[in-house]
Amino acid sequence: MAGGSDSLWLVIPAGETAAGGWIDDTLRERAVESGLLARTPLAGQFPRQRVERVAGPDAAERVQRLYHARGWTDGLPIVPPTTARVRDMLAFTDRKPTDLLGEVEPLKGLATIEKIAANAVMAGCRADYFPVVLAAVEAALDPAFNLRGLQTTDENAAPLIVVNGPLIQALGINGSFGALGPGWRANAAIGRALRLVLNNLGGGWPGSVSFAGLGHAGRYTMCIAENEAQSPWEPLHVQQGLVKETSAVTLFRAETAINVTGGLAEIASVIGSAASAFQILWNGIATVLLSPATASALARNDMSKADVAAWLWQHGRWPAEQWRGSWLYRTVESPERWAPWVHSSAAEGAVAPAARPEDITIVVVGGDIPIAQHVYCPSWGFPPARITRPIVLPRDWERLHAEAREGEMAS
Repeated sequence: MAGGSDSLWLVIPAGETAAGGWIDDTLRERAVESGLLARTPLAGQFPRQRVERVAGPDAAERVQRLYHARGWTDGLPIVPPTTARVRDMLAFTDRKPTDLLGEVEPLKGLATIEKIAANAVMAGCRADYFPVVLAAVEAALDPAFNLRGLQTTDENAAPLIVVNGPLIQALGINGSFGALGPGWRANAAIGRALRLVLNNLGGGWPGSVSFAGLGHAGRYTMCIAENEAQSPWEPLHVQQGLVKETSAVTLFRAETAINVTGGLAEIASVIGSAASAFQILWNGIATVLLSPATASALARNDMSKADVAAWLWQHGRWPAEQWRGSWLYRTVESPERWAPWVHSSAAEGAVAPAARPEDITIVVVGGDIPIAQHVYCPSWGFPPARITRPIVLPRDWERLHAEAREGEMAS
């Protein structure tokens, strides 16, 4: 309340380590070393306890200034993680607040359920989004995701979250027009919650721990749903071995997001270029976000997702002469750094974009428009990453979700 007096009790969102320290102390040292402390002048300056009280005139505005100066935001305003809001978030899981999902690389802050909830509140999540956020964090903590590499690389890579199953409709997660944003709260907040967890519990501060040369917009949020309603094929989570009635999150490492207008030939031309260089070097798994209109046309010609992936794998090849002349090829000192399959396909005249056709993931996303728009997300890093986790709902999900929706409408 502007000009008034208020008192907020807040769950501290920063990362405590297994040894009892706080990652913020390391972050402050790194910020000093890199000359970036001016961005976060209050880094490491907060009470070392579970809950903090911020009181006085315009307490909510003070929280904004404090959290930004401590490095706890992504540069945008946050929702203060009051104990009441965090408690509401925690109602949407049967896990205990102290339960631990793991350590968030690279600084190894403890990802307790309560800490994740505090960061989800800050990101603007509705409480009923929390099961999705937990599944995304679990996927990111899988060793196969190589979160340490993603957090510290100088490449401009970010997590890409794909949601499948009945929760898409229940939570309003967009897989149609504008799925990559802006304008959809669930997409924006769920992806942002994962980013705040990576920053506040893992320490992914730009220039201090994260050395991505430019970063990209997906480092704010990159969360979409597959457009199952308009897809002619089985959804991604079913391909990954789950039943259709289950809701799930699949996490990829996306180096960037490249828009492609046209058909398969145009997608292949982008895949078969330097855009795929790091993916090829690291044996990565690519993601192609394919328009519904194109998917339907291909299905009418009896092509499956596997057929589309195989076609793109065969035709989306980087001419060997261009590969050998590329900066990355000339920079990598030893030819052995490139996998045998890379040399084999180069000997045939062009380098395949991935080790196998199934390493190209097809996800149907976007609005159903005749001038088809697709997005190619080449992968970064090792090992190959396509991590799927089922979304675990609380026992009383139906009641909780109904009450959350009623509260949202009432407010």
